[in-house]
Amino acid sequence: MIMAKVFRFTAPKANSSLLAFLLLAASLSPLASAQSAGQPPANSPPAQPVPGTPAPNVSSAEANAGEVSGDEPSAGDPERPSSGLVLPATDAETQALLAKMADAVANLEYRGLVTFEHVGVMETLEVVHGVRNGEQVERIRYLTGSPRELVSRGQDAACRRDGSPLSRAGLWSSSGLQNVQNIYHFLIRGEERIADREAVVLEARPRDPHRFGVVISVDRETGLPLKSMLVAPAGRVLERFQFVELDLAPIKDSDLQPQSSESRESDRSSHCGSLVSRWRLGWAPTGFKAVATRELADGEMLVFSDGLSAFTVFVQKLGPDMNYTGRAVRGATVAYMDHLDVKGERYTITVVGEIPDNTAQLVAKSVDARN
Repeated sequence: MIMAKVFRFTAPKANSSLLAFLLLAASLSPLASAQSAGQPPANSPPAQPVPGTPAPNVSSAEANAGEVSGDEPSAGDPERPSSGLVLPATDAETQALLAKMADAVANLEYRGLVTFEHVGVMETLEVVHGVRNGEQVERIRYLTGSPRELVSRGQDAACRRDGSPLSRAGLWSSSGLQNVQNIYHFLIRGEERIADREAVVLEARPRDPHRFGVVISVDRETGLPLKSMLVAPAGRVLERFQFVELDLAPIKDSDLQPQSSESRESDRSSHCGSLVSRWRLGWAPTGFKAVATRELADGEMLVFSDGLSAFTVFVQKLGPDMNYTGRAVRGATVAYMDHLDVKGERYTITVVGEIPDNTAQLVAKSVDARN
């Protein structure tokens, strides 16, 4: 639900080529360190499973998040909602809002214009979402920059790293709501008006340093997220999306068809499923669970989510031209690449997701073969 994907993968090896380019370019780009601004440099993690970092106490977490909701917000802070009252959300309020959002993103038909801001760039997208025979169909067209359009079908959102700013909400489910409440501290930050609609502002502050904070403006009537921001520990907004227009009229079949010659459709040749992976994580942040797996031509892809955040682990046998180790960061999205030798075979480990770069490194170092 939260953010459009900076990295887009259209073929099993596409991620590796793109990540290699990003890792080479990272040292040349001042944007590569945007996620870590204001944070101490990463220490080298152990190669074996590591214990979880102790969670900060509530007062510490609230002190950090206070930079987001202070009376005098800085240019990088999320703007305050029209109501300045900030109250802890009860478990019932949180569960009701999250359940309503998950249902709206999956089942509501809508079209609208969305702005997406990341690493100093603002993009405008047209998003059309329909439901046909119980299957989600989504068309996204970029209205700024180079012409791009994507039509995606099916319920394999957990395995897609492309799509609209709402695509991550495909990871949400009622069974995961309790998990979310255990690892985030929720606050109601008042109300605001987005796209001429009334919204309730919900803030999720992480209870440990292994995920980002989220501020979501939820449409009071439908539950659709009208605005969402990913926030670093120091209060820096890493990514932001916002509807500027929203139409809830039923979607015609013709509206879901490609509208330009640059359109492409999501690759459905390989679907997410219950593949029993030969790989395991020796360590993952508390609350992150495997939600999907996919077999690739040269390896496997595993998706993990805590209900609000997600990351993907690629384990692939790549040639010597992909012998890279390092990271690239663009806004909230990190890509970390490392290697693992198993019985004389070298595998490339790539972790991609909206998580802190230190966390991505710890996850990559913990990947190991089963048995």
